[in-house]
Parts: sequence; C-alpha cells; structure tokens
Amino acid sequence: MSVAGNGDPGLGAAENVSRQKRSDSSVMDGSSSSKVTVEYHDPSGLFPLVQEQLTSRLPLRNLHWKSPTRPLRSIDSLHVDLVPSKDSLHISGVTSPGLAPPEGTQQTSTSSETNRAPSKERRHQIPGLRQTPYLKLYLLRCDDSDTYKSGARKQLREWVKAHTPPSQSSSSSSTQENHDAFEWMIIHVVIPDTPAASQPRGTAAASAATGEKEKTTGTSRWTRGTTTILEKIRADFNISSKSAPDRVAQIRLDKGVVPPHMLPAVVPSIASPPISESPQEQERVWNDVIVKCKILILLSFDLRVSQYEEDIREKDSQRALPGWNFCTFFILKEGLARGFESVGLVEDALLGYDELSIGLDSILRDQANDGSQGQGGVILNYSEDIYQQASAILKRSQQDDGGRKQPQTHMHDEKPINSQKKDYRGLILSNNISVFDFRSYIFGRQMSLLLRLGNSQSSRSDLAAKLQPRPGASVIKRSMDDSSVGTKSGVPALDSEDLLSLSELCIRALNFITFAGRLLRDDLMNGAKAHKVEFPERLVDNLVRSWTFASLEQILNETVTISLPFTVFLKNTATGSSGKMLSYGKHVEEQKVSMAEPKTMIHPSRSSSLNPTGGRSVSADPPYAQPVGQVVFENGQYQDRPAPNQESTLPGMKSGQQDLAGTRAQLLIVQRRTLEHVGKSLGWSIGWAAVLPTLTQKEELSDVDLDAKSDSEDEEDEVVKAVPKPTSSTAGISAAAIVNAVSSIDEFRRYYETLSDLIVKHYTAAGQVKSCESVLGDLAALRFELGDVGAAAAYFGEMASLFAESRWNNVETTMLKMYAQCLKKLNRKDEYVRTLLSILAKSAGSRIANRASSKGSGAVKASSLPKDWLDDDNVDTTSVLTDLVDFSEQLTYNVTAPMMTYFGDIVVEPYVRHFDDKDGFQLRLQFRHVLEDEVDLRTAKVRLVSAVPGQAKEIWLESSDDVRLQKGVCRIWLSSNINTTGPYTVDKVVLEAKRIVFVQEISTRPEEATPLGISNPVSAATLKAAKKSRVMCYPRIEAFQARLYLSHLIHIDKPRHIEIECTTGSLEVQRTEIRLKSATAGLRLHTAKTIVASGQVTIKDRPSPGMIETGNIAPDTITTLKIPYDLESMLPDLTIKLEVEYFTDSGQFQFYSSFTVPIELPLDVNVHDHFKNESLYSKFNIKTANQVPLEILDVELDSSEEFEVFGPRKPNGSVHVFPKQPVSTTYKITKKPIEASKRRLSHTSIGNLALSVEYRCLDEDVLDRARHYFTSAVEDSPVSRLAHLLVATFVDRLQHRVLPHQFERIALLDKIDMGLFEDMGWVECIDSLSPKLRDETRNWLKKWHEEHKSIDLALTSDTESLPSGTAPPSPYPPRHIVITVSIPQTHILHTTSLTLLSPSRASSHSTTIAVAGQPLMTELSIRHTRQWGSPSTLTDLANISSPASPIEFVYTIEASPDTWLVAGQRRAHFTAREDEEHKYQIMLIPLKPGNALLPNIEIRAKIAPKEDAKGQGRGEQEEDGLNCETDYLSYGECVHVISDVTSSTIGIGEMGGPRSAVWMQSTGR
Repeated sequence: MSVAGNGDPGLGAAENVSRQKRSDSSVMDGSSSSKVTVEYHDPSGLFPLVQEQLTSRLPLRNLHWKSPTRPLRSIDSLHVDLVPSKDSLHISGVTSPGLAPPEGTQQTSTSSETNRAPSKERRHQIPGLRQTPYLKLYLLRCDDSDTYKSGARKQLREWVKAHTPPSQSSSSSSTQENHDAFEWMIIHVVIPDTPAASQPRGTAAASAATGEKEKTTGTSRWTRGTTTILEKIRADFNISSKSAPDRVAQIRLDKGVVPPHMLPAVVPSIASPPISESPQEQERVWNDVIVKCKILILLSFDLRVSQYEEDIREKDSQRALPGWNFCTFFILKEGLARGFESVGLVEDALLGYDELSIGLDSILRDQANDGSQGQGGVILNYSEDIYQQASAILKRSQQDDGGRKQPQTHMHDEKPINSQKKDYRGLILSNNISVFDFRSYIFGRQMSLLLRLGNSQSSRSDLAAKLQPRPGASVIKRSMDDSSVGTKSGVPALDSEDLLSLSELCIRALNFITFAGRLLRDDLMNGAKAHKVEFPERLVDNLVRSWTFASLEQILNETVTISLPFTVFLKNTATGSSGKMLSYGKHVEEQKVSMAEPKTMIHPSRSSSLNPTGGRSVSADPPYAQPVGQVVFENGQYQDRPAPNQESTLPGMKSGQQDLAGTRAQLLIVQRRTLEHVGKSLGWSIGWAAVLPTLTQKEELSDVDLDAKSDSEDEEDEVVKAVPKPTSSTAGISAAAIVNAVSSIDEFRRYYETLSDLIVKHYTAAGQVKSCESVLGDLAALRFELGDVGAAAAYFGEMASLFAESRWNNVETTMLKMYAQCLKKLNRKDEYVRTLLSILAKSAGSRIANRASSKGSGAVKASSLPKDWLDDDNVDTTSVLTDLVDFSEQLTYNVTAPMMTYFGDIVVEPYVRHFDDKDGFQLRLQFRHVLEDEVDLRTAKVRLVSAVPGQAKEIWLESSDDVRLQKGVCRIWLSSNINTTGPYTVDKVVLEAKRIVFVQEISTRPEEATPLGISNPVSAATLKAAKKSRVMCYPRIEAFQARLYLSHLIHIDKPRHIEIECTTGSLEVQRTEIRLKSATAGLRLHTAKTIVASGQVTIKDRPSPGMIETGNIAPDTITTLKIPYDLESMLPDLTIKLEVEYFTDSGQFQFYSSFTVPIELPLDVNVHDHFKNESLYSKFNIKTANQVPLEILDVELDSSEEFEVFGPRKPNGSVHVFPKQPVSTTYKITKKPIEASKRRLSHTSIGNLALSVEYRCLDEDVLDRARHYFTSAVEDSPVSRLAHLLVATFVDRLQHRVLPHQFERIALLDKIDMGLFEDMGWVECIDSLSPKLRDETRNWLKKWHEEHKSIDLALTSDTESLPSGTAPPSPYPPRHIVITVSIPQTHILHTTSLTLLSPSRASSHSTTIAVAGQPLMTELSIRHTRQWGSPSTLTDLANISSPASPIEFVYTIEASPDTWLVAGQRRAHFTAREDEEHKYQIMLIPLKPGNALLPNIEIRAKIAPKEDAKGQGRGEQEEDGLNCETDYLSYGECVHVISDVTSSTIGIGEMGGPRSAVWMQSTGR
C-alpha cells in the first residue's frame, strides 16, 4: 500500500516541502478518503529510513471492533494514510534510503522550529465535515541517555502535552472533541554506531514484564541496576494503568539503510559492542509496532463512533422542535457513515445512507403535505444550474444555424451520477439543494459503496489511477496481497468480485434512474416556471432521455465484470477502445495483454460477520506479512487473539452471476426503450412499430424504406444528402451513444440491434429463456423490416413456445406470419407449411376456447367490450388456410397435423345406418370448422378397430364425394363396404385436403397387461370417452352371411374338416374370394383340397394358400364348403379369421368375422374286452369329457370282413349322458369262419371294427334351438331389421349366462329359464342404437321376456305342430363320430376249469359244502386254442416251426396255504396243440371253516431257446412278447367249509337199579 492521502501521489521526502507550502485543510471534500490518517512528527528526518519497513507491513490486517450496540465487525485490511506534521523536518535531497545527500545541502530547520507546538486550528462547527488523524506518531532520535536527559525528554513532554487527546486530557474541554479523537505513540529509532545501539531493549525485569527477550553478551557493561533509554521513555510517558495501552516502541536500523551523513561523525568509545538483531527478532519488533498501531487506531475510532452516535440520538430527539434542520442532521449522520467507510465497514456505511434516504423521503412527504414551511427545512424544487444549462441549450438550438459555431453546452457528462460533480455537501449545509440533486448525491454515495462491496473493475481502475509510483519505488517491497485491498475478501482481484453486490447496485440504479427521470423533468419544468419561461416539451424530453440513457450507460460500465465476458466487450465498445473480446457468435475469450496490474489499492477491505463468504488465506501471505495475532477492540478495551489457522475456500462457481446478468439486461431494456422514444420523436419507427402496420394490409408484405423521401424531392438529392432531421429534434441530447445513433437511420437501426443483441446475451447468461426469446422476436422484426429474411428466419428459428405458453396469441400469430413470409421467400417449403399450420392452430385454438368459455353463465359478450379493447384471442387468419392447401401441392409428401387443434366438437355418431339396396353401413362425422376460409376436402375417413382383444381387423369409412368445408358445423356421411358384426371403437379420423392431412386419434388403445398379468387402472374419463366412441356394427337383415364351424362328421382315423356356410341374402353374388387366416399356432388349412359339401356353387380357383375363389351364387342360397386341416399339437379350439370378398351388381363388398371353433371331443369312449374260446365280449363306456351332458341318439358297432358283431337291443329314444352317469353298451364279437388257405399270415389278419356314435352336445343344442326360436320371434316383430344384432347379442348373453353345470338341470327338466329383461344385459346393445329405435326395441324385448320367462325344450313326435313356448328342433344335424375299434390280439388262450368230482350240495344251485380236513377230489381241465392271434407272430415268438406245432406250458395252482392244502401236481409241465384238452386229478383239503374260493390256475409258456441264443434262460426273452391268457371258468366259485364235528345220542337206564345200563342210541355228523 502506498503512502498517499486523499488520492494524491505517494508521499516521500520529496513531497514534504510541497505539502508544507500548501494549506492542508482538515475539512472533508466531496469524496471519501476511504482510509484512516496517521500523522507522524519527524523532527530528525527519520521517516525515509523507516518508510520501507513500515509501508511493507501496510495495510493493517485482521482488525476486529466490537461496540456495545453493534455486533462484532471484522476488518481484513485497513489502509493507513501517513501524513507528516507541519513541524516535521525534511532533509533536502534524501529521496530514498541508502542515498547520500547532494553536496551543499544543509539542514534548514532549527531545533526551536522543530520542537514548537502545533498551531491550534479553528475547528468546523459541524463535526461531519472534519477529517483528522486517528493516530499521531513521534519519531524520536535519541543516541544516548545524556541526550535524552538534556533535550529529548523535554521535547517529548512538550509534544505529548500539545497532542494529548481530549479523552486523556484533564482539562474541561467539551466532549465534542471526541469527534476528532486520536491517540499518540512514540517510536524510538536507534541509529547504528551510537550508544543507544549498544543498549538492550530493557533490563531483565522489564523484558520479562513486556515479554521481550534480552540480547546480552559476556562483555556487556549493562548491569541489573542500569536503565535503558526505552525504559526511561516508558516510565516517563506510559500511563500506569493495566487497561492502558503501551504507547512506546523501539526499532533498530541496520547500518546499510542509514545515509552516511546521519551516522555519528565520530564513533564514541563504547565498552560493550553494539547489539545485533536477527531477522526474526526484527520481524517481531515491527509486528509489535503494527499491533500497537491497530490498538490505538481502534481506540480512537471507538471514541469517535460513540460521540457521533450520541450526537445523532440527541439531534434526532430534537426533530419535533422548531428550528430543527434536516440538512444539518444529514451532514452529522453522514459523518458517521464516512467514518465507517474510512475503516472499511462499508455495509454499515451503506446502511447509514439508506437510513438517510428514508429520512429524506419523510421530509419530502411532509413538505408536500404541509407546503413550503415544513419541519426540517425546505428542499428546493429546482436547481438553478440545471435551468441555466437548459436555457443555454434552448438558446443555441433556436439560432439559425442551430448553434453549430458555438461550443455545445452539455447538461451532463459521461458520468451523470457523481457525488463529486458539485459541492453537494456545501449545498446541503446552505439549504440550497434541490430534490433532484439531493437524491442524486445520496445515490452517488450508495453507488460508490456498492461498487466497493462488489470490488468491481471500475472501482479497482479508479483506485489504481490514484496510485502513482513513488520515486525510488523500484527498491521498495510491496505486500503480495495488496491487489486484494478494497475487496470483501483477500482473494485475488479477478476472482473476488461480489456479483450479488453489483446486482444489488443494478436493481437500485434501475429504480433510481426511472424515478430520477421524473424528478429531472419536474426540476426543468419548475425552473422554467420560476423564471417565467417555457421550455419546449421536446427539449425537456430530450434532456431527460439523454440523462437517463447516460446514467444507465454509467451503471453498465461500472458493473462490468470478467465473469460476464461480453460486458467487457460492451465497455470497450462504449468507450471506443479496441475491445479485447471477440465478436458475438464466437467463443468469448479475453485476449492476454501485457500490462502492469496495480498491487496496492486505497480502499481498505473487511470481511463482514454478516457475509460469511468473505475470507482470506493467511498462508498466501509472505512470512513478513503474516499476522502474529488479531486485534479485537471490544467495549473500549483491546485483546490480542491468536490468528486463525483455517483457510476459507472460495466456491467453485460465481455466486450472483445470473442475478447480475438479469439486472443488467433490465438496464439495457430501459436504454433501448429510451432509444426507441428518441427515434419516434424523429419520425423513425423500428422493429414491431414499423412492421405491424404493414401486416394489417391485405397485400403481400414488402420492405419499407424509412430513408426514402417524398416524391417531390429529387432522387439524386436522396443519395447525396443524409436524412434530414429537424434542428430542434435533437436539441438537449448530449449522450454520445444517442448522438451517434440519431445521426442516420442506419446508425439508429445498427445501435438498436447492438443493444438487442447485448440484451439477448445477458438474458441467456441469466437463464431467463422467455425474456431472451421476446428480445429475439424484436431482432427478428428488425431484420424483417430491413428485408433480411434469412437473418429474420434464423432469429425466429431460435424462439421456442414462449408466447404459446403465456397465451400471447396475437403477438405469436403476428410473429408466425412474418416467419412464414421469410420461409416462403427462402423457399423452405416444409418449414413454411409447418409455420402456417402453427398460425392456424393459434387462431383455431383461441376460437375454440372462446366458444367453450362463452357457454358459461359469466361470459362477457364481445359487443359489450369497448372498441379499443385488445382482444388477444381474436387472431385474423383469413386466406391462410387456402394458401396452405394450395401451396401443399408443391410438396412430394403428405404433412400430418392434429385435427383437434384446428377443428372443434369432433364427434363420430355411433349409430349405424344401412343401405337399402346393398350391403355395408354408414356413420356420420360431425365437427365444427372455426376458421374463416372455405376449402375442399379430397376425402374424409374414419377408422374403426375392434373392441374385442385379439381382433386386429380395421374398418375404414370414407366419404364418397369431395366435401366443401364451410365455417360452422360440418356433417359428413362416411360409407364402408364391410359386412361384420361386433363392437368396434372409433380410433382415428382423417381429413385430407390435398397434401395436408388432419388426423385425430379419438380413443386410446386398450391397455395391455404387464408380463405379470397386472393391468393398469383406467381413469373414469378414459372409460367415458371410450364409451362414446363405441360403435356396434351389424349387417342388414338381407346381407350376406357366413358361418365357420367344425364338420359334424368326424372319423377318428381320417383328416378332420371345417365347414364354411355362406348365405347370399338378397344379392346375387357373381364371384367370391374367400380368405382364411389362421390365428392358432400349428394350424394348417388345406384349402387346395376344398370341396363343396352342399349348395349350387363351383370352385373356380385356389390361387394361393388360404384363398378360395368360387363362382356365381344365386340370391337366398346356402352353400357349404368343406376344408380339411391338421394340427401340429392337440389344442382345445381353433381361431380362424374369415374374410369373404364378394362381387355383386351393386359393387364390391367384404364380409369379415373371427371364429373360435372348439375341436376338443365332448365325449370319451372306453372299452373292456373279455376273450372266450369262441367269442369276444367288448363293453363300451361312453361318458362326457366336460361338465356338459350329451344326448346319445344312436350307438352302433359295425361288423367287418372277419368278425361278426351281435349287439344289444336299441332303446326307443335318446339317452342322456351326464358327467356322473355314463352309458355302457356290450357287444359280442365272433370270428367268421375263413378257410385256412385264405388266412393271411400277417398280423393284419385281425380286422378292425368301427364304432359309430351319433350325439348332440346339450350346450350347442340348447343354444341352436333358442337361437332359432328367438330368430323366428324377431323376424315377425317390428324390429326385424335389427335381427342380426339382436340375435347375436341374445346368443352371446345366453351363452355367458348359462353355466356348464346348469345344463344337467336343463336336460332333466327339458326347460331353460330365460330370466328377466334386466338380467339379460340388453342395455349395451340398446344404447348402441339410434334414439329413434331405442324405445321401440326396449319395449319389444321387455314384452318378449315377459311372455317367455322360460323356453320348453321337450320334443314330440310331431315336430310341425309344437305347443306355444316350445323351441323347435335344432336346424343343424347331429354330430356323428366314427371311432375305429381294433380287435385286441392274444396269441394263446387257455380255457381252464376246476371241477369237484364228489360235491356235497344242498341243492343243484347251492354252494358246495365241505368238511374241514376232509379231502375233496377235483379235476383240472385245460383247453388250448390259438385262433385269436396271428400265426406268423405266434411262430416267431413261440420259436416253433409252424403254427400247429406243440408248445410247452407250465400250470401252477395258486392256493393260499392257510385255506387249502393241495395234494397232487400243484405245478406241472404239459404240451398242447390247437384245440387240445388236458385233464388232471387234484385233491384239495380245506383247512378252516368258512367260505373259501377255489384256488386260481396260472398257465405260462415255456419257450425253447433259439439256436443263436446261448447262455440265456429258457423263454426269458420271448416270454414277454408272447401273449398268453387264461379264461378260468371256475373263477369265483366258492366252497362252504364246515368243521369236522359229529353228534352222538346215548341212552341211560335207571341208575342204581338192577337193570341200569348205558347204550349208544345214534351217531352222526
């Protein structure tokens, strides 16, 4: 930091003379010193010797001040202005340390002059105007103790007495002196080679007390009782109080820095050598000096602030008293604010000016209410100097030559807002200041403080300009971080800008300038009125606009920051310098310029406790500049605190950058608006003002030449001369930028575009996209005005949907029209068409919205609005639609646009209308055409999609002829040649006008389930819209119909078929094209093998798979085609889509439907076979495959070539098969006698039988009969034309209503319950009808349900005369299935029996009785036959030579050992031939009583091993393949076994008598 005062060059020895010669007034000037003043008294000329060391440690750092009424304030850096006293000695020729004085130079001051007391100044009566030092230093040279005693002590005492501050003086001076409170300090400078240089800083006791270390040697002559000069000075002048600061310091100079003439001429003889100090000790000593300076300065500052606050409170309390003056109060309070500013407390100073501004508002308000005699003084309503300047400008402009020969008078310069522009403080003191000047001064001071807070480049530049290098400054070391002085933190200057403070300045400036412009206008008008003159209105406008523009320009220049690089470019452009920035559109990059940056600034810096983002890294300072501690002044006392070790880190991105960019953009907006007003006063329109009048004309847009003259002027004169401007039009305009801009229309437009471009950059940096787009629209209008359609289109292309979102319809439509004209001239066809569509969308959207809002009860009619009312929704787009459609022919592709954007009330009436003489149907499309133009539609189309999932067929309905669209409601009938039945949904509406296609998606697709099967919920609005767009399609009653079903005849071993039944209806079909599409995986339809099952029709061709072409079919004819199919895997049903395209005399039509055909057989047949020696008994069990009962009409097993079948007697009627009640039928099968020579030797000799079952599925039969019954009723009813719709709905509802388990009840009761009308679910069907048919259909259906609550299904023999309410038989034949039954093969059959030879029977039919333990003789009979097997297979498996060869067998009697004891051959081998019988005697002994079954007989074959099979067990391989069965005739016979018990009868005579005897009377079992 340089040593300077009030912005003057740095002070050195050379400047002291000039300072003494001029009068140094202590009264403040208009600018703030922004520093504290320290006065030094140098009677010995020592200051140049200590200047380098002292200034290198400035500014003061880390000061903390705490007032009882204020929070802690932190001052990072405080600059000190070192000024010499009037009595300081100046050594001529000494300009820098180390230089000897020139020859002949002598000391000019005498000791009496040096030691005299300072003269008493006359202090100013208002404390706020004084500027006095905070600290006074005395630089003492005292070489030895004798000198101190003889003269130095006296000089010090006189100086201290003369400079004792009021706070320490015992005199009864006024406390008002505390406004100039200061402290004093004595610095003893020790010269080398003097006795003082050999003295230590103090004795051991004193050093211990002060914390200083004593530098002693072994030869020191200083004993304990010796007192040094430093101790004597402290003892004489320090106050003996614990709270009093130390005011004495000592510094030692090196010999190298002292000029030779200042050294002692003769070195005195000193017993002890001089004391030398290390650099660390010297640094500690200087730090001690700096700390004491901080303490003393804060003491003075605290006294001054306390006194100012006390005075301000006193003056404020006297506000209501007579004679109180606001101007005096203002100066007093401003003194406090300037005191804060001087020590770097800029926020407190700014707060003081804000309070003063509010106070001024109050005074002006009271003055306006109370008149000129308001309390607090009168503020003038005009400024005399402003009036004089305006008068001079008016006088100059009224001269014939416009005053060009006279020097031009300017009302303002480049910086209109300047607190030093006038002697504002003097005007305030004299109560001779106007409102405009008063407010200008306050804002000027606020601006300077905000610039200091923001550390702006302009503030740093002004500070650098005040810092001039001192002579010999090249050898003076400066603080490394002096470049950050004046900032809010100690970071480097380029990164320390507080953009939030600069943004705050821009906000305040915007409010002040716009308000001050009105004040200036009132000032001019009041001044003219006071002098009884009248200023032209144009002159006043020009003066105000010029001042406003220049003020805005000043603020923009002051807030230039490197964080917004384009602002640097703006400043360079405005100042006319060669800018460092590249042009717009390229990367903004600062060009590196080699220039010396100032390292020191005047303003002190502080980091406020209110703003925690400030901070400085202590470690960035050099070692000598790092503070040893912080000085905190609190409540009148000081404390030393250790320096903090933590470092503050700056944020990675600049805070407030967007805020600053946005506020600067607002300033530029006001500048541009001011420029527009100036141009308008000259008759120049620009941008929208110039374009809008041309757009209202119906003719084609053309460029307007604003430079053109009237027709009466010569064309040559137009080229040579510039555009004439009235002389008085520019009178009063002194802002350089406006003067240049109004020099010509081209300059005017160029500068307007420059400002707009800068606004765009600022808004872009601020992130305000909408504001940026609005300015881009202004630029586009300007380029459009100039005829630069390319640039205008580029600007329009960058704009987004700002106006659409904000509903600025009129503005947006105007811009789109201009954009469209540009695109058309640039031949950008696609963008041109899209832009016209956007224009129409805005117009149509506003009209649709207005119509919707007008339906409300509170709508305001347009006729009730005033004529000049801005109806933003009323957009004129006449002929735009016609131009769009006509221009679209130049395109090679269609352009799609959403229909709902351009048309309103789009509705497709869901009511089908049929033709009278042909198939197909119609729907009516209705919409509202809201635009003005009438256009021709090439076609209108509607697409229907099936509402049934899985049905992908689409139906297109088209208009038959061209349609002329007129404004209002349009209704168009759309036709389709599709003949189908089922629910459909309106999916899309298409209007084609040449290449413009308007598309509207009416309904949404059905929401698909997620992979987990979870469906998303559908909103109520979606369901309502889907219901409105649902169309129930159905054909007319005479229409062509087709039905696809499974063939009624199924043969298990033959390919299956599907059948297509076609009913022609009333039209004669010339030919048909039938297309079958399989929707089932693995299904193959063999259409090449299609045959005609019934009807008079011929198959002409089968051009491709899945397609069949037939010939002519007569009207009302039913034909049936049979198509075979096969499947890769078994499936329960088939899904087949049938499309029949048929050609008639009325045109081409198409039938479409999708069929799901169940192919799973509804019945299961199981067979159980039992072989006998001569016959085979087969039992067939027929049961249902599902829960639906079957009606079996006939079952028959047909005989074959080799077998004859004998069946049971057939029942008289049909038999029902229920799920739990199958039907069984047994057949006897015998082999027909065939000669052995004719018997085939293969296994195919065993023939197959065919089981034929004729049946009806009860569900199909019930539905068919109910359909036929309901169809007959509908055809005879008034709603017969709805037969197809009603019958299809009836069958569908009945099929879903009757569950499978209910058919068992229907089969038993022969009756089906129809239920009520409400239960049948007719609502959806009836709602699909037009309102005219709904009531009639509903009434008939209700009546039919009341009469037919149930339908009788019982059949009688006479089917022609059925009772009422009985359904007729099914019109379709029953189903017939043929099952191939193969005769099972058994190679060998043994018929065995076990016969009792001596049975004991009660009767011939009773059970045989046997005695337990008594043998029973039985005969085992075995008969062998081979007729049920294939001889060739038998020969191979039994390993015999011929079919008649014997085969060895083994029989085994299997009896339970607990029941029977077998005696005889229990297991025996035997050999048998065809029809050979073997008998064996077997004895059986029953073992326990009870019923016992006869033992079982098992017979197995013993096959001889083959010759090539060695090591194998006998028959082990062939036994598994050879089938050997046993027909055991005695199976199930039972023997009743009784116990082996006998009974005896004994006779006994008279006992004891002579004739007593015992005899056996009888015995028996």
